[in-house]
Amino acid sequence: MNFRQAAGKQLLWKDTGVGGGFSNFLFVEQNYGSNSVLRRIFSQARKQDYQSVLVEEISEAGCALLAEENQALAIRRPDYRKSVAHRISFFLSPSGTPPKPSDFLGYAVLKLDHFLNLPSPRVHVFESVMRPCRGEAHNTFTRCARDYRVTTGLGQLSVSGVLYAKQNTLTYVCAHVGLRTVLASVLPEADITYGRINALAGIDHKSSLVGEGAGGLKPDQIDKVFSGLNLNVEKLVHEPSKHLTLPTEYQRQLYGFIESGCPALIGFEADPKPGQSSEPARHAIPVFGHTFDEDAWLPDAHRLYFGGSLSYYPSENWLGNFVIHDDNFGPYFYLPRHFLKKDNFRLMYGLKGCASTFNAVDAEAIAFAFCDAIRRRYPRLHRDWYDRFAIYTQRGWLVLRTLMIGKADYLRHIREVESREHDRLEPEFQQHFEQFLPAHFWMVEASAPELFACTRRKFGELLLAIDKPAQPLEFALLLAARLPGFLLLNPGGGNINIRITKLIGHTPLFAPPSAPRGEEPNPEPSKVESERQPSLNL
Repeated sequence: MNFRQAAGKQLLWKDTGVGGGFSNFLFVEQNYGSNSVLRRIFSQARKQDYQSVLVEEISEAGCALLAEENQALAIRRPDYRKSVAHRISFFLSPSGTPPKPSDFLGYAVLKLDHFLNLPSPRVHVFESVMRPCRGEAHNTFTRCARDYRVTTGLGQLSVSGVLYAKQNTLTYVCAHVGLRTVLASVLPEADITYGRINALAGIDHKSSLVGEGAGGLKPDQIDKVFSGLNLNVEKLVHEPSKHLTLPTEYQRQLYGFIESGCPALIGFEADPKPGQSSEPARHAIPVFGHTFDEDAWLPDAHRLYFGGSLSYYPSENWLGNFVIHDDNFGPYFYLPRHFLKKDNFRLMYGLKGCASTFNAVDAEAIAFAFCDAIRRRYPRLHRDWYDRFAIYTQRGWLVLRTLMIGKADYLRHIREVESREHDRLEPEFQQHFEQFLPAHFWMVEASAPELFACTRRKFGELLLAIDKPAQPLEFALLLAARLPGFLLLNPGGGNINIRITKLIGHTPLFAPPSAPRGEEPNPEPSKVESERQPSLNL
């Protein structure tokens, strides 16, 4: 069905190593109309020191998705003639050498659409999945990567990344491609077709149109897509009829979605151009990660110089940039945290693993109220790290990080965490959590600035129910608290159990599972047949 599994006719397999005379710019200029998005993708391959590029042509007969896309174009524009599709794959190994699984950096599908009334084809990157250039070692956290299996002429290979796509402005626009990235991050099949998105939105390219002269997707159409897929979505709107209060109010909620491992779709309004009489253009981008600035000046400066008296440090204060795709420019760009202001922001759809009665920002405030209540009831346990927790809470120095988490992920976390002294949580307490925790809940991690920023560690965490009204100090909300040497368990029925544990030190922050979900990889490459490499013919 898709471009990843379709068999391709090999057109070129060429060495690209530095010093070999290969130019990214010249290759794209000669073959793909100097497409700027493709240049961006080639640049990402160059950053990772790629050594060869493979170009294969995909035919309609071998790819049902390509046939479906071309049929939609023919309905939308009567002068449509044909399309040429190329799958371009990037490798760390040179040409002529069977690539190892780790050699595959990713791929891009180029689509060249020919129209009778246009002198040259319209070129766009239909889709691409590239291995991100930066990871956790560079303080970059891409929360929504998936595994994608690609069947090339060199064998079946796998790449982990976030699906990127570019609008064709005729049958799908920026909201479509942003939706596709967001939905691919959460759907079991790790992708969705534009045909399905349009069907859910009620667009048929005959009586209902998008693109040139017809505008983009409307919010009610986007609503239909999410509801038709039975996804849990939180929607935030900033329009003349419905104002946000704070300049960057949406950003804290956006951070909550991303830290919980879910993407978001952001809609904004561009500034009007001089002399522009029409409505300002609007654009949509997917957001799926962030960078972390461990030496950020903002948390302390905001409090001491600009913020007055705050009760705690939101962990979002250490966020440097959001990681996004922009279909106009390409994949994996950084959006500075405070760049997109309230005046331009219009709409956000944040995905959630489960429906909830309150958001991450509310959960954080509720968790702090419980932290304060616990330290008032137990001001000292004469154990260093608990007593530090109590002092940091009293002085307003706690760092709080909020995630929506599944029970299985939390149980994995508490089985794995240990203190610097190699103490772990006792098995009987792990069993308590397994017996009474619900499927999903809020986890609010409590840390100190020095622990959080420098060593990614914490005092512990509070667990909150997600399906009850948000009321401060309502004990039905508090499922459990795990702090140094101290457990508070609330299995229900009005019984609050306090337990002492030998895990008395600080422990690592929660990290999502290392293996991304998605298509099961089968990375064994097939034997490469040596043959003359034909030149590209567009």
